Amino acid sequence: MSMFDALGSIKVLSKLLQMGMAAWDAFKEEGISSKEITAIRLATDLLGDLGGKSSGQLSDMAALHFGVITQCFGHALGRQWAFNKQLVPRGFRRFMGREQRERAEEIDLRVKLAVGSLPKFGGPSLLQPGDLPASVAGVRDAAVIDEPLATPYYRALWEAFSNPKLDEGDEGRIPLLDLEKGRLAFERDFLLAYQQVLASPEGQKLQQYVAGVAGDYRARMLRELLLRDMAEWGERHTFGNLERRDRSADDPIPFMPLAKMYVEPDACLAKKVRRENEPREPVLALIEQWLGASKTNVVVVRADFGMGKSLTARSLAQRLAQRYLDARTPSPEMEIPVFIRCAEDLTEEGFDLDEFVRRAWKREAGELDLKLKLDDPALASPNRTQRALFILDGLDEVILGERRLESFFLRIKDEASEHHRFIIFSRPGALPAEQELQGIPVLEILPWTEPQLASWLEAWRGLNGGEGPTPQELESKQLAELARTPILLFMVAQTWKGQPREVGTSRAALYEEFFWQIARGKHEADRRHHKNVYEASAELHRHLMGRGMVAQGTEPPDAMLWLMSRVAWEATKLDQRQMIEPSRKPEVLTKHGITSLLVHELQVDGSASETTEAIQVGLLLTLQAHLRSGAASQLLFGHKSFREFLVARYWADRLKTIARATSRSWEDIEAPLLGGRLLSREDRTFEFLLEMLDGEPHPRRSAAPFSLSESERRSLLDWAQARFESEEPEVPTDYARGGRSRELSLREDRRPWLREAVLAIGSSLRGSPGMKQRDKLTMRSMLAWFWLMRIGPIICARKAYLVGASMPDQTIRGADFSEANLQEADFSRTTLRSGSNPSAETPFTNFSRAILDRARLINADLSECYFDETSLRGALLIGSGIRGSLFAEAKLDDAMMQQVDGVDATFDRASLTAANLNGARLRGASFVGANLKGASLQAAQLHGVNFRDAVLEGASLHAAGYDDETRWPDGFDPVAAGAVRDTN
Repeated sequence: MSMFDALGSIKVLSKLLQMGMAAWDAFKEEGISSKEITAIRLATDLLGDLGGKSSGQLSDMAALHFGVITQCFGHALGRQWAFNKQLVPRGFRRFMGREQRERAEEIDLRVKLAVGSLPKFGGPSLLQPGDLPASVAGVRDAAVIDEPLATPYYRALWEAFSNPKLDEGDEGRIPLLDLEKGRLAFERDFLLAYQQVLASPEGQKLQQYVAGVAGDYRARMLRELLLRDMAEWGERHTFGNLERRDRSADDPIPFMPLAKMYVEPDACLAKKVRRENEPREPVLALIEQWLGASKTNVVVVRADFGMGKSLTARSLAQRLAQRYLDARTPSPEMEIPVFIRCAEDLTEEGFDLDEFVRRAWKREAGELDLKLKLDDPALASPNRTQRALFILDGLDEVILGERRLESFFLRIKDEASEHHRFIIFSRPGALPAEQELQGIPVLEILPWTEPQLASWLEAWRGLNGGEGPTPQELESKQLAELARTPILLFMVAQTWKGQPREVGTSRAALYEEFFWQIARGKHEADRRHHKNVYEASAELHRHLMGRGMVAQGTEPPDAMLWLMSRVAWEATKLDQRQMIEPSRKPEVLTKHGITSLLVHELQVDGSASETTEAIQVGLLLTLQAHLRSGAASQLLFGHKSFREFLVARYWADRLKTIARATSRSWEDIEAPLLGGRLLSREDRTFEFLLEMLDGEPHPRRSAAPFSLSESERRSLLDWAQARFESEEPEVPTDYARGGRSRELSLREDRRPWLREAVLAIGSSLRGSPGMKQRDKLTMRSMLAWFWLMRIGPIICARKAYLVGASMPDQTIRGADFSEANLQEADFSRTTLRSGSNPSAETPFTNFSRAILDRARLINADLSECYFDETSLRGALLIGSGIRGSLFAEAKLDDAMMQQVDGVDATFDRASLTAANLNGARLRGASFVGANLKGASLQAAQLHGVNFRDAVLEGASLHAAGYDDETRWPDGFDPVAAGAVRDTN
């Protein structure tokens, strides 16, 4: 059906316009006169004709709207034409004079011209909305329908009546719209007439229609548009969700459509201890099952890096979107997926679900080239009657902190309902403590099975002309176990051709080989297709060699790999900056930031803009990253582990450089390491770093920062020791502004994160004897900054010499003090209980095999800590909390443990001779094989305690309570020892 037919008769529109012009003789009055009102109201029947029914029963509100706009446009024209009433068409055409009839015919032609040009301005999406699919144009048009001057109807009339020519062959004539009299005056006249129409009963109906289209109809159209786009995610690239057209033709990685490459992993309900033969089910089916069973309407899916969390989240969203579009039930009864990328859509200001959704939909609309304001009504979160599943992908990619994380999950539970359900994908280390997850089923994605691995390899070979490894070849090269992690299997497959078989199973070596092949392949492709990028990469290589950043004899891809690592660390530092300054606006690495890094730090010639631009192009493609234009050109990585490896590589490069340099050069070399945090419980950066430093040299890549010689290891430990001891503040270089120095502030000190890192490095390197404190306040001086900034420290102090260390009144969760010498250390009132969930990388504070003789742990929270084989002779634990802690084979002789809360603690085979446990709460504790000779357990609660095979010779149990669940050594009489049996 043509636009002309859809509108009925062109003459109706012409009559409406002429009716508006008929009020020309009121030009001397202010505003709209009674004659004009009468003229406007006389148009009611014509508007009814336009709608296809009699007045008051209009069926086509869009056509009515066009008619009102036309009528009011005619009114404004009539006021312009008031100076020449003879030319204004009025009455029946056969009674008109020649000039009036010519003018009436011209109006007919110009109205027809306006109708014909409507598609250019978006008219069809409004006039025939039910016949047309949701589109970007439709959303844009609906946004302006309540702004009469911006409607396609007004714009089409404006163009038709202001154009001197009626068609291409027309010689031109004086336009009916006299622009010399002023656009603003014409618009005022038009708007006055429009408001008068809206005040009428018919106008009020129109107003309701316009509000509905601009509001709910437009919002639903946008939602349909986003869902149709989401339903096509199966055809997007596995990395970055990019469309095929957005990929570089010479990308070394083949285009990997999600639907073709996604092999659904299995999952199981997470437990503290997972058995080898745990029942496993396909993850998407298990998600659906537990979403239905969850009392909180929230489900968490956890898995370590590269296990397919994000691909599962995207596949779930894609399938739900397709299901919604294909359904034949009313929309509110169908569940719509709302996909939230935590790294991009979560805000720092606090939990605001509506804003999260708005940011997510604004981002997705922007990818369709639909630029909307964040407060646009169309972006509003689904209302309470619309079923929705909110999919939060990558919670581990945002830095929330312990308190905000707990608050986040509390708010999620508050927002969840029968109609609004939530599923959260995250690494284990980023989840809150178990009590915060109470009522939320936690599913764990499991490594691939052999059939799943084989299925992926078959799909991979299908993309690569049959080339690629087989499961048997992986097995023969001892890569099968590594390949059960999807991201690692992808890297093995990508580097298979020409891969040196001696690379082995080191993850770091595999990532190095992967990025080297990508960088080298990209460089060779640039030689053929992008001469400017190729030459810029060569220039970068020469420049970095000249500055000693890369060694002589290396190749341009080595320089690009070095720059990739440096950029990844800079992006990490910017992400972390808000951890120090919560009120600061979130920062991300942008294209401008990369340019600044090249020019200011690396001193690339800033005037050679083409060179820096070409370097950036090569950098992004090699990184498997891209700049998101809708987020201030934010740098995004194809996979989170890519950045983790590259950050570790940059640190390894700097540390090896430090190890080879004299102490005089240390400060300059370490400078870029300041201002960011190496350690994190949410990623594998530190593990990558240790693999590089403690591993063997890379078999083919001498330029790779792998392995340390013995002399380098000693030198690096000397540097780490010096930096750990140093309490000299290190502030940003701009702390002096305007040439004036100002007082240094502890909060601006950038050294504590470095001290935290070097303590971990010096404690973890192979063969390290452990770090040593300068005095008992060394640790406290470092912890002071963390306390001030309310940031939880990550302490790795294995084998450290910390005799007498003063650390009272601190919060040090998940610390590793294993094998450390902590004699006479003070942890009084310090919280050492793990704040992590049981699946985190360091779930418990670890004092295994440490020396804590005569240490002060009074009123400390030591619950769920490891003290296996720890020496605590004469230690003061009075009033401390040791619930669930493990003291197996620990030495607690003469320890003072009065009033401890040791419910469910384990003391199997421990030595507690002469220990004082008076008043201790030990319900459910285990002392199997423990030596309690001469110990005092007066008034202790011993209900359900297991003393099997324990030595209780000379122990005092006066007034200690026990019950039928308490197990005593064979032949021991608790009543004779003074214990009292509880019969309740």
